[in-house]
Amino acid sequence: MSTTALSFEELFRLVFEEPVAWLSAESTKLGYVNWVVTTLCDVQDGDILLLNGEQIDVDMLTQAQESNVGCVLILGEFENRIENLPENLPVAHAAGQRNVRTTHRNLATMLANQRAALMERGVRVHAQLSQLAAEAEGLEVIARAIADISGRAVLVQDKRGNLLAEHPSTDLSEIWEDVLKQLNNFEDLPEPLRDRKRAGARAMMVIQDIPGGLARLITPITVGEVARGYLSLVGLTGELDDLDHLVAEQGALVCAVEMARSKAIREAEKRLKGDLLTALLQENLSPRDARLWVQAMGLDLNQAHVALRFAWDAPSPPSRRRLETIVNGEISRKGIKVIVNPMGVEVVCFIQVAPDDARPASALEFGQSVSEQVYREYPEIQVRCGMGTPAQVLSDWRVSFRQAGQALDLARRLGERKPLYFPDLSVYRLLFQIEYNPELITFQEETIGTLLAHDGGDELIHTLEIFFEHNGNITQTAEALFIHRNTLIYRMDRIAEITGLDLNRPETRLAVQLALHIRRMLGTKRGM
Repeated sequence: MSTTALSFEELFRLVFEEPVAWLSAESTKLGYVNWVVTTLCDVQDGDILLLNGEQIDVDMLTQAQESNVGCVLILGEFENRIENLPENLPVAHAAGQRNVRTTHRNLATMLANQRAALMERGVRVHAQLSQLAAEAEGLEVIARAIADISGRAVLVQDKRGNLLAEHPSTDLSEIWEDVLKQLNNFEDLPEPLRDRKRAGARAMMVIQDIPGGLARLITPITVGEVARGYLSLVGLTGELDDLDHLVAEQGALVCAVEMARSKAIREAEKRLKGDLLTALLQENLSPRDARLWVQAMGLDLNQAHVALRFAWDAPSPPSRRRLETIVNGEISRKGIKVIVNPMGVEVVCFIQVAPDDARPASALEFGQSVSEQVYREYPEIQVRCGMGTPAQVLSDWRVSFRQAGQALDLARRLGERKPLYFPDLSVYRLLFQIEYNPELITFQEETIGTLLAHDGGDELIHTLEIFFEHNGNITQTAEALFIHRNTLIYRMDRIAEITGLDLNRPETRLAVQLALHIRRMLGTKRGM
């Protein structure tokens, strides 16, 4: 924070907790404050003259103007009995300040020793915000208080730039939604703040210009020397001052405490929910205890619950903890009811869905949102997701969990990018039951073995798969393969010639499709 000369507006913002109203002249056109006095005989150019609102009259103001006073500050109650203020005389009114002596001391202290006065103001700001945190008012209330103190719009974001709390200022309220749209991504942060360790260790503040003649003062919210989020004060370009720096500094400290407290609560809740999930799946609870525990976790037993199981699919994947963080981030962003628990290399979820939803779209959408977030953070790494059917009662949770495991396993084998829903496994559900039966391989070899061994067989196998995906429609299959219809007919003839199969027979088609499913399930690569 600087200790340079202060303008009248800056001085009033730093000293007074309530805004000062200007009755005449524009504060932006004034120069810098020289000193503060309480009597006309002491006035020099650029001084602030303090006057009691109950005693002021037009003669006083005229004499003040003749003395070249920088500004007249009227304190306390003031009935504007003066119809016409002296021309070009800057007059301000501090309704909340009634004691001339105390106000004089506070203004003079700030002018004489800005650093000490700012530290004192900082202590008051910190105490005010800390009280809100101690009362567990939450980030929204803290953001509103920061906005009230600074007069700026306030934005609190998490470490990925997602919005946690916000409050517009009066002058930005009409365009605030547009401003939020410009600042809602991690990429919108200035480059020095994107390295969270460096930003947290240095506790840096950065002023960033925003389109539309705006600027924001950004400071990291640091926990354990790492930026866990960001606090921004937004105002007009050139308006951000020492008070904004002070409030941002103290506000970030209090937000850090609130975020750490909230995280500790979330971690405790996650552990409890994880313990509950483990106990339910291992049937370690009586039906009555299970119901009570689920209700205590905030879940509605009148709703159904669906199991989703996530796992990395890469030779050198990120940690399971990182996957759990991404899953929890999507839960928080969507505001949905979910129990999350890490199990081995997987992250297991049970998501609450409507009991009459035969195909739970909200659960599938949640699984897809996790996959999309993974892609945004790790474009070269895949995450697989399997989902079970909705469990209508607690005793069915194990069934949904097992189904999700089978779907996850097949999603790995098939390289499925989207969440794989258990009912969509179709014939694979039967094949899983006899996966280790040698007859599977024998059946595959007898049906398409000659094709697999043939030079160029991979292309013909791929052609068969697309052919069956389009229900044997030659035109649609050719379009999907981006080849001419005659080329497709030639390929189909070659397949019949190599295998000796008659694909016009329904039972032959069924056999070939089963053989292709076996090949995919057992993980044989197509090579295409």
